Amino acid sequence: MPTSNNDPQDNDKKPAALPAPSVPEWRSVAIARPQSLAVPGLRSAADEVIDKASYFQKAVDANKGKEKLIERRQSTPTNWSPTQLRHVPAFYPLERSSRFVEDANSLGDVVFRISEANRLLSIHAVYCNETATASLLTCENVEMHLSLWKSTGKEEGIVIEIQRRKGDSIAFHRYSRCILDAAVGELDIHQHVQKNGEDIDAVLSKKVQRMLTLEATPKDSRPEAENAIVAIEIAHGLIMKDRIDARQLGLESLCLLTDPKKTGLTTAVIASRVVLLGSAQDVSAPEEGLMCDETPFQEIRQALLSLIQFRRIGEADDFDEDSDESEYITVLHNLALAVLANALDVISEEDSISSAPEDVPIGRARLDTSESISERFLEDSLECSDNHEIMKTLISELGKAGMKPHNACLSAKCIGSLCRASRKACMRAKELGAKNVVQSALEVGSRTHLKLERACSKVMSSLTGTNVE
Repeated sequence: MPTSNNDPQDNDKKPAALPAPSVPEWRSVAIARPQSLAVPGLRSAADEVIDKASYFQKAVDANKGKEKLIERRQSTPTNWSPTQLRHVPAFYPLERSSRFVEDANSLGDVVFRISEANRLLSIHAVYCNETATASLLTCENVEMHLSLWKSTGKEEGIVIEIQRRKGDSIAFHRYSRCILDAAVGELDIHQHVQKNGEDIDAVLSKKVQRMLTLEATPKDSRPEAENAIVAIEIAHGLIMKDRIDARQLGLESLCLLTDPKKTGLTTAVIASRVVLLGSAQDVSAPEEGLMCDETPFQEIRQALLSLIQFRRIGEADDFDEDSDESEYITVLHNLALAVLANALDVISEEDSISSAPEDVPIGRARLDTSESISERFLEDSLECSDNHEIMKTLISELGKAGMKPHNACLSAKCIGSLCRASRKACMRAKELGAKNVVQSALEVGSRTHLKLERACSKVMSSLTGTNVE
């Protein structure tokens, strides 16, 4: 029978005993002697040498980089010198193409790195010191906007942001990556240009040159020539349309067709002959050329000359400087200069890339030289442009290097190719006062535009009779 809770026997029970208090125990651990990391298995004290250089190499490289930066800043003055930065506005979404610099006191270094990267990448930059911004325009007609902000978070620093406004997105990412890496000090833009060349996408230039050399070997190139004719006719159809976007697409196609690095030597030579002579036939062997109607080729040459000299295609395309269409005409004018520069460069370099002179039949060698083609182009352009001389137009365009360095660079390439190929062209350039114009453009290029600087150096060497690599 169960007992009740008030049972007096329960009061007589003793309470349970409490556990014994814990006593701290002290233990000792013997630490083993550090082993050598240089050579496994050795325990000799003589071999245990600490390699301090590996620990401090990054600091040493950083100090060397700062010393080089200081030397470059002292030797190369910059056109951009903002003193204050704006805070990032509230609810302002930063672009993914942005980077953060922790040191807020390194504004001068960041500004110099950005301006130097723009110069070496041949980007036309218009800087604003009040807002710490820059409007950028590449030679591929990619428009970008760069801004410097002051971070508003816990860490003080500088935010570099680049936005794409117009142009090819792939080219934008190439340029923005180089600019941002150079701005934060992760990329030495000088070594990058020396290694990869002045073109940002010319990383495989040596392999391309090897491919062109192999392509110059004798082979049956008739199928490729037929494909080139078809591509040129398609570009002609686009250029002759009334829509400006179609004309731009046609000129961009001609830029690719006249570039041997993108289309091959055979296609580039045929397209260059169409641009310069209005004909796809080989001057040295016309009976071996392709039988086709050359009226579209002559219209292509006429349209290019009209764009370069009069900034129009045809008689009814005159636009005011303040109209909306003038922006598109500016792009077409730049593309026409690029096509002409590519064509003259291909013709001038064809003799060195093509087969040996002994492979050419007797009596044909002098008919197909770059000198004869260049002189014929100058004569035909004078007739097609109502006695407006193309050399005078190119020199005038070169004189606008301060406002339009990309067009000036292309004009300098055209003048240099003509002067290297023809003595008559070189003499005519001297008569038109090209030396003074080239010297002024050379000074502009040395400050802001690497491609312009190199192109003007080659033109100056041709005008003065010296050879410069």
